[in-house]
Amino acid sequence: MKNIIQGILVTGTILAASSSALAVPVAWTDWTSVSGNTATGTIEGIAVTVTGTAGLNGVSQTGTGTNYWTEPDAADLAYTGGTIDNAPTASEQVGLNTANSITVTFGSAINNLYMALLSVGRPNYTVTYDFDQSFTIDSEGRGFWGNDATNGVLGANDTLAMQEFHGTLLFDAPVTTMTFDTNPGENWHAFTFGKATSVPEPGSFILLGLGLASLGFSRRKAKVQATHKL
Repeated sequence: MKNIIQGILVTGTILAASSSALAVPVAWTDWTSVSGNTATGTIEGIAVTVTGTAGLNGVSQTGTGTNYWTEPDAADLAYTGGTIDNAPTASEQVGLNTANSITVTFGSAINNLYMALLSVGRPNYTVTYDFDQSFTIDSEGRGFWGNDATNGVLGANDTLAMQEFHGTLLFDAPVTTMTFDTNPGENWHAFTFGKATSVPEPGSFILLGLGLASLGFSRRKAKVQATHKL
């Protein structure tokens, strides 16, 4: 019986560790400059360049502005309610306030690219992002300015319609460049990009298997001991 209990405890611990490992740490863009229609920054040494057909509005540096990447409702997490472990870096974002056509270029291809969106649209006023490649909504929830009652509406041809959207998108395919159009304009909304720095390791699942095997062995051992006592 003691071995069975130990096996259950070990397996439970491994299950918990495997579950927590599913949330991956993300390195977010360090935005360093904005000038007219262009913003530049880096993600772990990878250059990020954003150009628009209209002006970009507001790149704030860490510690010099308001942190708009907050999650005021623990039950409705905008940025860490999916596969991401950490919200975007405080006060780091590229802002938009007019309809725009954006081109983003990365210094090298990024697998598992995340895009965090901040206050896109507003209640009863829809702003649409039209991307040139597919994505999934990784998380959506209550952010600095509230919540999107529609939770963001995925449309044809890789579009997302939003009414006060705070959340993250995930692009699975390696991304070197991307384009997206925003329409119509609104007072202000913003975005940033992030790169997964690790993924759940196969070793976690191997350990889980070993834990389950240990539990099975303990049960068999207990059964044999009981048989010998008869």
